[in-house]
Amino acid sequence: MAATFARTFRARPYLTSAAFAGVVGAAYYTTTQRPVLLDSAHNATQTFSFPKTMLFSQQLTVTGVEQVNHDTKRITFSLPGGKEETTGVPASAAILTQHTPSNAWFPVLRPYTPIHDRSEPGILQLLVKKYPLGVASSYMHSLTPGSQLTVRGPIPGYVWQPSPTPRSVLFVAGGAGITPIYSLAREALKDEQDRTRIHLLWGVNGERDIVLREELAALQAKYPERFDVRYFVSSSDEGGKDAGSLATTPAKGEQSREKGYIDAGALRRAMEACESGGGSLGDAKGTKVFFCGPPGMQEKIVGKKGILSELGVGKKEVYAW
Repeated sequence: MAATFARTFRARPYLTSAAFAGVVGAAYYTTTQRPVLLDSAHNATQTFSFPKTMLFSQQLTVTGVEQVNHDTKRITFSLPGGKEETTGVPASAAILTQHTPSNAWFPVLRPYTPIHDRSEPGILQLLVKKYPLGVASSYMHSLTPGSQLTVRGPIPGYVWQPSPTPRSVLFVAGGAGITPIYSLAREALKDEQDRTRIHLLWGVNGERDIVLREELAALQAKYPERFDVRYFVSSSDEGGKDAGSLATTPAKGEQSREKGYIDAGALRRAMEACESGGGSLGDAKGTKVFFCGPPGMQEKIVGKKGILSELGVGKKEVYAW
């Protein structure tokens, strides 16, 4: 569902009133029919900021803006219910930001996955990459402390089921697609009874595009037996060498790097590492690979004739945002 919304808003940033009504109606049906996606036992006694439908919007106030790198900002919002309220947005789920540009008739909506610890009360935090022609991202980057943002949601994400027996899964991210991947990984790792091991491959254009570096390093240090991350940096002084040809062997506690793209060889090696680590490949529901990245990368890796299909991973064994 989240992938459908994401593709819709990337392709058609300006919605007609009929399309907008359809989106809201579909969201209302989905969220009201699947309340398990909105609540959790962990937050059962807390007040949620977000309702269970997208028919009603919320106004969030910006409390902080941090320039993370050359094109990405971390924007923190306060919640309308105060410091005792949590968002109620599940791990890997998204919210819709909404604004109407000047001289436009219809609003622009975009999905963003919150990156803060969802049990932390009083705040919502988004990581927003600015695109050269991005109407929504440019608007988001113009926000300053005190600004207000209209939001709706949440859009359901993947409902993780912990496994008491050893399993491995493969997380694959491209660029800004790291946010739902990071959100889901952090939530899964919190469960001390869960014996699922997560292998994360993350492709970026250059070192300066790496965000959440400290957060991912902290997860790897805290859960060394259950989580590891490998970066693939496509742009470098070395030029167009294949991924894996310049692999680095990290010291204990450090994150590894490869120069190149996440290609068939990289995915095959990662799957072999998953299978050799003990237990089966795939979570409790049989999902082996989780993916979030730009359309071109998605088509290359999880498309009908993509790399995963060639490696024998079935369509039902892949979850893509």
